[in-house]
Amino acid sequence: MSGITELHVSSYAPGGAMAAHAHDEASFCLVVAGGYEERILGETNEHAPGDLLFCPAHATHAQRFGHEGARKVIFSPDADTTALLSSHATRLDGRPLLRRSPALLGLGRRIVDQLALGDAFAQLSAQGLTLEALALAAAGLDQRTCQEPAWLRRVREFLHDDPAQEVTLEQLARIAERHPVHLARTFRTVHECTIGDYVRRLRVERAAALLRATRRPLLDIALECGFAGAAQFSRSFRAVHATTPTAWRQAVR
Repeated sequence: MSGITELHVSSYAPGGAMAAHAHDEASFCLVVAGGYEERILGETNEHAPGDLLFCPAHATHAQRFGHEGARKVIFSPDADTTALLSSHATRLDGRPLLRRSPALLGLGRRIVDQLALGDAFAQLSAQGLTLEALALAAAGLDQRTCQEPAWLRRVREFLHDDPAQEVTLEQLARIAERHPVHLARTFRTVHECTIGDYVRRLRVERAAALLRATRRPLLDIALECGFAGAAQFSRSFRAVHATTPTAWRQAVR
């Protein structure tokens, strides 16, 4: 087993665009040339060479490429590699940018060179370099997660226990035993999003799992996942997946 199930290089024309779409499997993307804008999971970000990105399965995303176009190494880890990343606190929860560094860019260019050789050892060498890039990114994420204060971890675990529950900043501050302003500021610094953004994603991803696995009505799913009604559910779902719950369900069924 190599740890990598899919590995290829994709190039994109200058000024081009890719309409909103989703993939059945999660994947990583290492930008090696050019640049582009991507909208995914309610965020719009600019990406440049040296960026390592993660795209969860069934996450709708759209891209617009710059005047130089773009070139990317795209790969998917096998189940064992994914489990290893998760066990070491690497957060694959939908944040697009995992890490940005010149070292990753160097590895990406070496992967491209190896795949271009096309000899009997090219794929094996490229897969090894890809795992090295993953390890480099995971080490940085692991270090960042380890810097999460214990009191903030308590808050995050509370949110994960039941994403549908209604919470207030004051309630979370009591759990953290910190001032609400300090909690909000620290949460955003460590997790790179607001508490509200985090809870929205938790609820939407829970709803997405139900949409994919069941035929239950949208309103039932919305209420179970903590949304006030179908309209709020649709707005929140669109903010994360850039499409409606109905369209998303039809695309993944």
